[in-house]
Amino acid sequence: MAMKPLKKPRSYSDFTLEHLREMFGIRNRTQALVPGCTLLPPSAWLLTTLQMNRIAPMSSEKAKSELLITPVLVEMMNRNPSRFTCFSGTSLDVDAAQSLKGRCDFLLTRELSLDVSAPIIAVFEAKDDSLDHWYGQCGAEMLAARIFNEQRNEPITIIHGAVTNGFAWQFLRLEGAQLLIDTEIYSLSDLPKLLGVLQGLIDFYHQ
Repeated sequence: MAMKPLKKPRSYSDFTLEHLREMFGIRNRTQALVPGCTLLPPSAWLLTTLQMNRIAPMSSEKAKSELLITPVLVEMMNRNPSRFTCFSGTSLDVDAAQSLKGRCDFLLTRELSLDVSAPIIAVFEAKDDSLDHWYGQCGAEMLAARIFNEQRNEPITIIHGAVTNGFAWQFLRLEGAQLLIDTEIYSLSDLPKLLGVLQGLIDFYHQ
């Protein structure tokens, strides 16, 4: 029996790992991406904010983004003044013909700007169910970020990403034709380790 043709995605949210492989030749494998990181104790502000926010209903991706993920990223911005900018809910349309279009939950750029400007260094996706279901979407957005940088003559080609439900984070890295998926999942209950990984990601682009 002939295999059913792969249905073309309409936007990032439709992408799967199979789409990345068939459309762009990007293959995925699991790998320890952060063999060791420096623990980064959270500030009193972050601990208090997360404790207070956990009381609020979190029945949607948007709620988790605002109540759990945004405070973590604000913490990193305060620790790294002028080293990156975080954009929330911004569209990244780079190639409509290849369905590389749509909204990204969080985009991180290395430069300070009022709008998204190259180079984009990371893409974080907020989800409300199993993380592995969304590797394809995050990978497609990471690929679009790399193309965005190339179109603006920025040499940064290694793009980082993460899929998170607010409580758990799993990191990805796009390098050449390989989408590397971290074997470890980082938890909001172990903030020093999660913040340490995020700090290492930021430091990577300021070497």
